[in-house]
Amino acid sequence: MTYQPLVKSVVLSTQTKSNDTELVQLIVTLQDATQLRLIRGDGIKSITRLLTNPCPICRKDFYCKCFDRFVEEIDGQVEEKDWK
Repeated sequence: MTYQPLVKSVVLSTQTKSNDTELVQLIVTLQDATQLRLIRGDGIKSITRLLTNPCPICRKDFYCKCFDRFVEEIDGQVEEKDWK
């Protein structure tokens, strides 16, 4: 069975605006209670898992790169109107 991330909630962590750039950091909670930090800015998207639960993909309890392949899928589920 392949892993399918489903976004449950999104919280705006920080939003920084400078001359021509904007950097937004969001805390995304998935349906399986995994928390991620999604970073958006000038066409750049990055994701890191917060160490609140082990990784649901590899089960490691430390930093891993498993969610890098789901950046576009998770970002597509996050809409600006949902930020709290």
